[in-house]
Amino acid sequence: MPLRADVRPSKLTLAVAGTLVALNLLLFVLIAEDLLEGGGLISHDEAVLHWFVDHRTDRLIHAAKLISRFGGFVSLAIVALLIGSWLWRRGWHVGLAIAPLTSLVLASLASTTAKTLFDRPRPPVTVHATTVTLAAFPSGHATDAAAFFLAASLTLAITIARRRSTQVLLIGSGVLLATVVGLSRLVLGVHWLSDVVAGWALGAAFAITVVVTAWSLTTRHGPATGAGDPQS
Repeated sequence: MPLRADVRPSKLTLAVAGTLVALNLLLFVLIAEDLLEGGGLISHDEAVLHWFVDHRTDRLIHAAKLISRFGGFVSLAIVALLIGSWLWRRGWHVGLAIAPLTSLVLASLASTTAKTLFDRPRPPVTVHATTVTLAAFPSGHATDAAAFFLAASLTLAITIARRRSTQVLLIGSGVLLATVVGLSRLVLGVHWLSDVVAGWALGAAFAITVVVTAWSLTTRHGPATGAGDPQS
């Protein structure tokens, strides 16, 4: 049975969501520990960075810059506002409509805070293909992309999608887009692999938490109604 925003999430759905959030947070914590102790994923950072730098071309760098620009906070926030406005005008509860924007903002704040706390140096400036300012860990682009694209795809999957196959396609597209944005930072040589993976994990945890929470609360309080309500 397809996921539906007008039906309260099942216990199984909540259990799966809780497990995914816990696993993503655990992954983030483990990578953070590796920063302090060494080993783990951190031990592969230099080799992965060198591979991307050695295999990138001018076209790939140009594409990575465009992807990073689109996957930045401002661009994603604009798209999140448009999606939220569209869903609200169709009659969906405002809490669910703004879930992608809420996820993006909260994850971005968490990422910025973590950068300040860990203050990890970025890769050598000699391999940078774009200008950066803040610390490396975690990747802000990877965090924001995962938080937005996963939240947006989940929200659209439970609101407008009526077939399981469409929901799977939406969620898969969200995962793919978040992955591409994160990889663009490796191509540009401004992040280590562990920065990107930690960003994906942190963003995914926020996306799942925000969307499932909004879904549960709006269902409990009843769906909003209005012109164009998909349930009318």
